[in-house]
Amino acid sequence: METIKRIDSFIKKYMPWLILAALLGGYLLGLNLSKAEIKAIKTSIMPAVIVMIYAMLVTMKMEELKNALIYPKEMIYGSLLSLVIAPLLMIPLASVFTSNAQLYTGLLLASIVPPGGMITYWTGILEANIGLATAIQTVTLLVSIVWVPYGMQFFVGSRVAVNTSVLLIKIVMMVVLPLLLAFITQKLIVKKYGWKGVVKIKPLSHLISSVLALYIVFIAPLMQARAIEKHPSLVLMPAIGMLIYYSVAYPFSYYLSLKIFKIPHEKSIPITYGFATKNLSIAMGLAIAAFGPMALLGVVPCILFQMPFASLWFKIFSKINKKNSLKGVVEKA
Repeated sequence: METIKRIDSFIKKYMPWLILAALLGGYLLGLNLSKAEIKAIKTSIMPAVIVMIYAMLVTMKMEELKNALIYPKEMIYGSLLSLVIAPLLMIPLASVFTSNAQLYTGLLLASIVPPGGMITYWTGILEANIGLATAIQTVTLLVSIVWVPYGMQFFVGSRVAVNTSVLLIKIVMMVVLPLLLAFITQKLIVKKYGWKGVVKIKPLSHLISSVLALYIVFIAPLMQARAIEKHPSLVLMPAIGMLIYYSVAYPFSYYLSLKIFKIPHEKSIPITYGFATKNLSIAMGLAIAAFGPMALLGVVPCILFQMPFASLWFKIFSKINKKNSLKGVVEKA
């Protein structure tokens, strides 16, 4: 288990570089594969996505849905910000930085999916309101089962044919099925070993999820290598757009929560991470399954920038926490 922890820590630390390596490796290999070989590799995507999402969900505290009742106002606001306002922020940037309808679809998918486990991870290590974080994560995951198909129809239906029935089926296969399997697995582990058993497998489940995410990132340029070779801007322009998106997403959502809606700092942190750190595993799976490999390439720039900006804002929030603590000490004195 110690070896698994070390590998997991290594992947977390160097994820942006590993993503770049996977992109380059997939692109170079794709240039040398036949159409038949690429088609054969494509068949591995759906099983990889299902296992990836299952591994990601198996350690999530699903019973924490009760926290939604404790923080109804903040939970509703955070969920709307994550599922509705985030894609509205993405639309102008996606429109400016790509004219390709499939890439545009991938970018919108990356913004409309619910937040992943990073919302609770960053909230936890910042000692902010973890109850609100788990409520937002759980509620948005459940709501997105219906919201994503119809939301995508609303946001990209004028550019790309969106079959809501097909998208619903894909979500059932890639989200509901892994969610149910994860719930059953978690219950069996807790029954035999207690919650400590779930905590013990966290490094392994995160490692499996991360490795499969890298595998899917590797496949994205592999399947479109020849198109990228002819038109490099297909990848470069959306990447510039996402650099701008994440530069805006954090200060925008934090300022909106703290200053406009007057939500306390410790609750604004999970709301901010819920807005800016999305479950890109789900976005990748839906992109490739429902829209094709070019849509998957639209999700990839988000993967590249999401983690570094989350780390940057961890440092910013840590400084704010320290400043607030010092202020509290002075006021008490």
